[in-house]
Amino acid sequence: MLDEPNSNLDAEGSEALNAAIRTAKEDGRAVIVTAHRPAGSAECDLLLALENGAARAFGPRDEILRARVRNHAQIVGTPKLAAEGRPG
Repeated sequence: MLDEPNSNLDAEGSEALNAAIRTAKEDGRAVIVTAHRPAGSAECDLLLALENGAARAFGPRDEILRARVRNHAQIVGTPKLAAEGRPG
């Protein structure tokens, strides 16, 4: 369980965090990340959007971001993720 893990990280720290999350997932571990900013969901497969303590959306990361975030195009399908052969 990671609570706002990238809140005080620079770009290098964020890359290291994302690599650690990827490694944990590749090892078959579940990783739960809480984040206020959509950029904190870069390595997430599924998102649960909460509003006032109630579930408002749940599903694949990109689908939820497209439906709920105005700047989703900047987050979804980023060239870095696509170049690594992973869905944006």
